[in-house]
Amino acid sequence: MGNAMGLHLVQKPAQRMTQILQQAINLLHLSNADLSGLLIEEAARNPALRLTLPLPDELPAPRRIWRAPAVLAGAEPFNADAFAAQATGLYGHVTTQIGLLFSDPQDRQIAMVFAEALEPSGWLGDSVTDLARAARCSHDTAERVLLVLQTMEPTGLFARSLSECLGLQLADRGALDAPMQRLLDNLPALGRGDTVALMQRCGVDAPTLGRMVALLRSLDPKPGTQFDTSPDLRRAPDLVLSRDAQGGWQVALNRASTPEIRVDDLAPASKEARTTAHWLERTLSRRNQIILRVAAHAVAHQQAFLDHGPVHLRPLTCGAVAAALGLHETTVGRIRSGLLIQTPQRVLPLRALFGRGRVAQPGKATLAGEAVAALIGTMIAAEDPACPLSDDQLVQALAARGVTVSRRTLTNWRNRAGHPGAAHRKRP
Repeated sequence: MGNAMGLHLVQKPAQRMTQILQQAINLLHLSNADLSGLLIEEAARNPALRLTLPLPDELPAPRRIWRAPAVLAGAEPFNADAFAAQATGLYGHVTTQIGLLFSDPQDRQIAMVFAEALEPSGWLGDSVTDLARAARCSHDTAERVLLVLQTMEPTGLFARSLSECLGLQLADRGALDAPMQRLLDNLPALGRGDTVALMQRCGVDAPTLGRMVALLRSLDPKPGTQFDTSPDLRRAPDLVLSRDAQGGWQVALNRASTPEIRVDDLAPASKEARTTAHWLERTLSRRNQIILRVAAHAVAHQQAFLDHGPVHLRPLTCGAVAAALGLHETTVGRIRSGLLIQTPQRVLPLRALFGRGRVAQPGKATLAGEAVAALIGTMIAAEDPACPLSDDQLVQALAARGVTVSRRTLTNWRNRAGHPGAAHRKRP
């Protein structure tokens, strides 16, 4: 009996990831800014999809009552170093910069009139005409001073509207071209998600409009409120953390930046378009629910950190969260990587609630490596500058607090936290 040789075609079932499934997975790690760009691109293609993009309120917040420091009101030379030591927060920063930007005493006094009209958002609360009258100068002089004030960092301060605030930031990035300017001129249409009108007025196609919207919504609409935040966090947060009536923590989506969609079943669209719109609506709803579940679990795990500071951060891995919530570890990882959460004190990346490392404390909760690094920082801040603590002494000080680490581990955490060695910290 001979052996027959030949080629045979065998069909095997294979799972192929469709473009829609890929989008569903990608939605999990998109910030609200990037999500807005993707959705407006989809809405431009799908007439059954209705999109709403919240925009910051044009009305300024209640103004803080403050007055310009007397050192800037006179004609004497401005001592920047002496004043900077006293300046704190947005208004301290602004007044310090005014002293550096204006050498002419009269211009400096006009600038301080503008500074006193500055809202906590960083926008101006009064018109240039009213401020010129208050400063007893011409309108042209007031405009000239304002142009100088608008060169101040962070870019967007002293804007008179949302459009101008975003335009200043785009110009600073070299991204304020003609289509982007037309988009700024049509912010109400953007808020309504009127993609057809926006593409016509800006003269762009759907993918380009999506990229423009994503860039626009990644900017800081109110730079004054984020003044003390790291520059890479200066965009609207995706989540908001607040206290509930019982004093506990509750997390919610930031409605001021989260896009909303609905399906218009009466729109002149194909059955396939309506099916896709309904799928996207369900997917976005599920995306928001999963994000809230992950964030709420991380917040509940890190209550001590939120209540008492970084030295109480506990270890938390994506795998642990996934196991507790019945999700896949990669799903939690995608959510952890790209979102920002607004706490009562500052904006944090969501990954800040996921502590790495594991350091045991007898009779106490296990600490994350970042908590130990923060603890090292507090001890360095309290040391005698003339006789700084060596790494061996820091190891002993941690041991006295029940935290046992090796000298090598301590050195790595100290370097990671940006603290130089004892020899470089020594000061007379």
